[in-house]
Amino acid sequence: MIKEDSLKQSSVAVKDRAIQPLIEINDLSFSYVEGDPVLAGVDVTIEPGTIVGVVGPSGCGKSTLLSILAGLVQPTRGSVVWAPEDDATRHPISMMFQGDTLLPWLTVKQNVGLHYKLADRRLRPPATAQRERVETLIRLAGLNGAEDRFPYQLSGGMRRRTSFLSAVTPGPRTLLLDEPFSALDEPTRISIHQDVHDVIKQERITTLLITHDLAEAISLSDKVLVMTARPASVFKTFDIPFGEKRKMLELREDPEFLRLYGEIWEQLATQIQRAEAKKKK
Repeated sequence: MIKEDSLKQSSVAVKDRAIQPLIEINDLSFSYVEGDPVLAGVDVTIEPGTIVGVVGPSGCGKSTLLSILAGLVQPTRGSVVWAPEDDATRHPISMMFQGDTLLPWLTVKQNVGLHYKLADRRLRPPATAQRERVETLIRLAGLNGAEDRFPYQLSGGMRRRTSFLSAVTPGPRTLLLDEPFSALDEPTRISIHQDVHDVIKQERITTLLITHDLAEAISLSDKVLVMTARPASVFKTFDIPFGEKRKMLELREDPEFLRLYGEIWEQLATQIQRAEAKKKK
């Protein structure tokens, strides 16, 4: 039980350096002003460098959870506790949204490097280092050759890759992904998954992925959380055993992938049914 005086403190606190988790979400709840509860007692521990996928019924509060982590919304109760920063050169947090956030008058390399234009001059690396990082990320994401194209000249998959790199360029310690690839067809998503997973693991970015695509969650994540119907809490947690060197094109034929998909879907379907039943009351 969280004491009343602790609830009056900021929802984001700094823990002792001996604590290993990067993020600890404790008894997190959120309700709108009119009293409609969205989250109820969410407890999650997120280890550094891991990718955590979050699935659940539509409208259960998954995106609200991301908004609280991003500091855009304050919880009604509970706390988000961050481990102390051990690398001052890293940006604290980046977020990639479902909608297109590319600036149409900038090229791919300009959009990817936009962080450097907006950052405090005193914190910017030398121009050569900026250019090298943008070029490296573009190459890692398979966008080399498209550096000077504008967004209208890109396919949907290329636009999503560019948006992803824009969020990664600052070197964030934590990356929040809010259904970032939902508008893409499945073959394009699978291709992007490989690049996204490789970049995140190479950069050692702790990532929280909100998605309606269970296969996407299993493919990209080290751990998948199934949320309950609204007001949401964590119903069940699944460890994903495929490691950092997974191959996305081969993964979906793996018997263990198929077993996990069936097991997680069974739990997710139960929560979807409960959410539908609540709507009918």
